Amino acid sequence: MVLISEGHFSPHPRERLYDDRCVVVASPETPPQASALELLTTERHIVVDTERRVFPYSVLEDKQIPYRVGQWVSDFLLVPFLVARAGGVALLRYRVAATMRTLADVRIEEFPFPLPGLGIDMVWNPRLSDRSFVAWLRALLFEAAA
Repeated sequence: MVLISEGHFSPHPRERLYDDRCVVVASPETPPQASALELLTTERHIVVDTERRVFPYSVLEDKQIPYRVGQWVSDFLLVPFLVARAGGVALLRYRVAATMRTLADVRIEEFPFPLPGLGIDMVWNPRLSDRSFVAWLRALLFEAAA
């Protein structure tokens, strides 16, 4: 079994493990009345440096929403700490942001535009015949995802 984003094709059977969404994570020092769109256009962004255009920045670019990158980082898990301590905003999966909020004081706002889902699916090996193992692993993954 492999975990893949719902956006990736697989010819093998798949089952949804959990759904997620992209949110705006902001410093607690940002103006409380500022909307998510205002935060995205006025605060500097902390962005994970990847070889691909970072989703959902492509949505902002397609809608010609101005933003400025203040810092590139190498790991998604650094982002909430940097936002909390250095200020600014970032775009993260909600589940990561909500979990990290227990460790770093961040504000979470909904992304201001519709986005495709960010669900994670389990794709099963079609040759796997050990039904007891599949049932055990499936239950374990659903428990962990909850």
